Amino acid sequence: MTSALAHAGAIADLTAEQRLAAASSASKLFIEAGPGTGKTTVSAQRFGVQRFASEHRHDSRAVVAVSFTRAATYTLRRRVQRLWGPAALTWPHRIVTLDTVMCDLLHDLLRERLVIWPNMDALWPDGNVVLDVRDSWASCGGTVSTRSIYSLHLSGRHVQLRKDFAPKHAYRVPAVAVVPHMLAGTCTHQDVRDILELALRDPLSASRVRQRLGDVMRALIVDEVFDANDLDIAIIESAIAAGVAVTLVGDPWQALYLFRGARPHLVPERLRRAKVPTLPLTQSFRWRSDEQRDLAMRLREGRGVVLPTDTEDLDVVLALWWKDLWELRGVLPLAFHSFKGGYEEAAATLLLNHLTRSILDMDATYLNDALTALNVQDRDALRRLEPGLREVVEVLRPGGRTAVTAAYVELVKVVGSVSARELRRPHPAHTGRLADLQRCLALPERPVPGLTTHQAKGGEWDAVAVRLRDAERTALGSGLSLAEDMHRKIYVACTRARWRTVEILP
Repeated sequence: MTSALAHAGAIADLTAEQRLAAASSASKLFIEAGPGTGKTTVSAQRFGVQRFASEHRHDSRAVVAVSFTRAATYTLRRRVQRLWGPAALTWPHRIVTLDTVMCDLLHDLLRERLVIWPNMDALWPDGNVVLDVRDSWASCGGTVSTRSIYSLHLSGRHVQLRKDFAPKHAYRVPAVAVVPHMLAGTCTHQDVRDILELALRDPLSASRVRQRLGDVMRALIVDEVFDANDLDIAIIESAIAAGVAVTLVGDPWQALYLFRGARPHLVPERLRRAKVPTLPLTQSFRWRSDEQRDLAMRLREGRGVVLPTDTEDLDVVLALWWKDLWELRGVLPLAFHSFKGGYEEAAATLLLNHLTRSILDMDATYLNDALTALNVQDRDALRRLEPGLREVVEVLRPGGRTAVTAAYVELVKVVGSVSARELRRPHPAHTGRLADLQRCLALPERPVPGLTTHQAKGGEWDAVAVRLRDAERTALGSGLSLAEDMHRKIYVACTRARWRTVEILP
């Protein structure tokens, strides 16, 4: 079948709502897409419609789609390629994280000298500024328990870094380790965002950002717009002001990223202010049972729900917190907790990944963070580690505290074969994660994967169990509210299943 015929078939499969949203000629559009309504498919179709629009055949500017995670952009990129073929993503057309767009905008301001990096003329004498932007400072050095922090400021147009102290100790890379890297032109994505946010306060820089967006883009698709923070919203508004055709896609019930500054309550007002019309996708293709369809409807209407507790034949267990998953028998969580950057934590994550790959055929959630913290840049290192990690598992398997300590010592040796990072001696604070894994190894049956709501967002399974704390169960029974962050997390957890959602008790 030719790609043209394949695409014609894909269009034929769309509902009337989906076709209208994908092919709308509106220059500004909000597509409100609930769980299972085909959000990714519609976004991919709209990307192709705008990419290959005949009226823009001679427009060299890009069609760009953005989301907030690499996983989400990977999924959308694959869908676009399947529907429209590889030509859809020839340069400059692309699907990237919003952080990538932020980096482009800051680099443009630096090259225009509207923002001046420390030691800039010595670092880039030809004016071609190229920052080395990292996901975190963990790739440059380990975290330690410290109060040392830094903040970025603009003095005029000059970037300044100030050292300070936080009220409490926490595991972080101290400012004294950060400064030399910043002076050498290295920073993190968060630094890029911080500087760009400061620069936008200057009318000249704000005007340049609008100009840059209009010069390089003719269309922008923003996935999960309700996860946008103040800076994200400012960039979206700048694109609209620059005449870029902007499509926003999302569901207010699935806004989860308040911890990174998301402002879901601001988005509706901004949509109204910019006079952005809304096209809803109301038909969900996820629900395969009347029970699950009714549950989703009751949740969205704010009616109370009590979940059944039949936990046979589960595909996944979800919780709002990693800790709650580790307390459940028969569950293998894909992370210990939110990654904090310690070397010992990173080593344990490699061992966890070995188990999740072997047992569940799934990667550990923070595998890439662990490799970054250990400064392992060669992905083939994971293959070389496999025999050693199997040995660690065999040392750990017999059970008992002695086995945990011995396994940790062996793990330090194995990780040392690919990383120069120095791990600390055995201590309960470092070996406790291996004790958790030891309990999973003692299970007589194959464990079920465990994920937090954040990690499960966008996924779907046949049968889902949800682990609820008392306050969460009470909220569910009383009826969920769109305005409450915890309630939205519960909503997302309860709308991942095709057939049934149940509660799992500790």
